[in-house]
Amino acid sequence: MHEVTSGNIGSSFQARLIDWGFSVAFSDYIVDFSTLFIVLAVSIVTYYIAKFIINHVLKRLIERSANKWDDYLYEHKVFTRLALLLPAILLEIALKTAVYKHPEAIKFIELGLKIYIVCIILLAIVSFLNAIYHIYGEFEMAESKPIKGYIQIGKIIAFVIGGISMISIILGQSPMNLLAGLGAMSAVIMLIFKDSILGFVAGVQLSSNKMLQIGDWITMPKYHTDGTVIDISLVTVKVRNFDNSVSCIPTYALISDSFQNWRSMGQAGGRRLKRSLLIDIGTIRFLDEGGLESLIKKHNIIDTVLQNKDPETNLELFRLYLSGYLLKIPNINPEASLMVRILQPGEFGLPLEIYLFYIPPDWKEFEEFQARLFEHIFAILPDFGLKAYQRPSGKDVQVAKY
Repeated sequence: MHEVTSGNIGSSFQARLIDWGFSVAFSDYIVDFSTLFIVLAVSIVTYYIAKFIINHVLKRLIERSANKWDDYLYEHKVFTRLALLLPAILLEIALKTAVYKHPEAIKFIELGLKIYIVCIILLAIVSFLNAIYHIYGEFEMAESKPIKGYIQIGKIIAFVIGGISMISIILGQSPMNLLAGLGAMSAVIMLIFKDSILGFVAGVQLSSNKMLQIGDWITMPKYHTDGTVIDISLVTVKVRNFDNSVSCIPTYALISDSFQNWRSMGQAGGRRLKRSLLIDIGTIRFLDEGGLESLIKKHNIIDTVLQNKDPETNLELFRLYLSGYLLKIPNINPEASLMVRILQPGEFGLPLEIYLFYIPPDWKEFEEFQARLFEHIFAILPDFGLKAYQRPSGKDVQVAKY
């Protein structure tokens, strides 16, 4: 029996084509490129087999794994994109054997394969960087030290290297020669990537100095920004304002300009309340013994509040009462400064200032607490014989009639 080989099959097929009326040269082209198409079909089938293994076998193994990193690699299609290299590798191996008689065709096909391989590697690198970003997001340090800017820099570097590689493949020159040419265009490159370079430098400084992290409440009047940081990228920082609008601030502006970060407010023991009300000086008076006892009994002012003091005026008694009242509120930090003090009197009365720290520093809850506190203060002032000052209105002024 004769041994069946690819050469025998090709010769038989070529003879059949000649019998059908094709010329020898044309039948030779058909035979050679038919072999190439068969290799291409086998390569595509190999890719789909690899994809089936990834989506069914590898997926089950990943789901059973306790680690999270492999889930992110699968979700971002790192394995699927790497599998796209299989057809190119098989074609590269079989190309010179299949169409060895046509060096020009080999040259163009190899050129296309190399560009294809570079593109697939770029896609795989981008997917891998996206997976790293989400894997890093599982750690606690992700909020305080975001890496989105570094990931974007990595993508830019990958695309620049990939672009240089593809141009060098098309031109048939070494990538080093292209890099040498780009060095002469450094000024133009710096201009094109100015925002990215400044953003990268700013991101490094913000991260290393712990100046900003996702979830921080910042205020930046220059950009009409007052809200919570929701994203830190290479070029911009997104802030959701309290009116639900979103401000996009250049990352470098957070280094070159000033901004106020309220994060330490919570870390330092709560949000500060520093607010005063004006007492009508004409209502301040000395206390008699009966009035003192009735007030103490009515408002349950015990000795611990009085601190063994004998208040002389109704304002002093009110200050002692208010200090004790504030100490009973559970969300006020007793370890931080807490004062009820009198400031410099002026034409509008005597300022009585309340100074304390409220925890937690949630904005809505803080405003609710502040409203309830001053509503209580204004309502109880008359019990102490005090009156808050306000400028006289039309009802307070009566015009004498003659």
